[in-house]
Amino acid sequence: MLNLKNKIILITGATGGIGQALAQNLAQQDTQLILLGHNSDKLKKLTTSLGKNYDSFVCNLTNSAEVKKLAETIKNKYKKIDILINIAGIGIYKKFPNITDEEWKTSFDLNVGGYFLITKYFLPLLEKSDISLVLNIGSGAGVIPMKERSLYCATKFAVRGMTLSLAAEYENKKPHFCLITLGSVLTPFANVPLEEKIKKNKNGTAFFTPQWVATKLTEIMQDEKRKVEYILYPSDYGFGTWKKP
Repeated sequence: MLNLKNKIILITGATGGIGQALAQNLAQQDTQLILLGHNSDKLKKLTTSLGKNYDSFVCNLTNSAEVKKLAETIKNKYKKIDILINIAGIGIYKKFPNITDEEWKTSFDLNVGGYFLITKYFLPLLEKSDISLVLNIGSGAGVIPMKERSLYCATKFAVRGMTLSLAAEYENKKPHFCLITLGSVLTPFANVPLEEKIKKNKNGTAFFTPQWVATKLTEIMQDEKRKVEYILYPSDYGFGTWKKP
């Protein structure tokens, strides 16, 4: 088992439901976290709750110049990045004719382009690490087509294709790429209110808790024989039943 103590871990989407739970979990492992988000107040609240003076940055992951500048800033302080965790993303669930041009562009720019830009510009720092891992959080929507989710599915199919292709391209090289194909989680995501998810969960619909996901992701990071892809659906782990939307 890999010891994560003092490992430098960068998390995008750190202020989201999964990001916060993961940051809290990794803080307990005595890691050195770099937290990225789009809201300075939420980042400050998160770092305060963690009780440690972690570096945090507001960055528009869809802006190439901003991501490149951020990489240079972090490079001036850190000699390497051990693990990059890509979580940041948005979900827009709509019937196809109702999807706006802007929604289509924004979804791809963040869900796919954000993963591309952050990985591209932080690659030199990742290559300097002995363990060197890029952990991309994908979705069951990147494997299973779903009605009225064509936009979200399209972005997650793209993330899956990109990650698995990079895993092949960097086989026996640094960094190692790992994809988490993840089922539904009890977080306020997409246009589905958290209260609605909680109600469905109480009636037996399967959802992971953010804490369970954070613990599982930490275990995967610690596994020195980790696989390229993990498919995690809550119904397979006793969290309820699931029906395709």
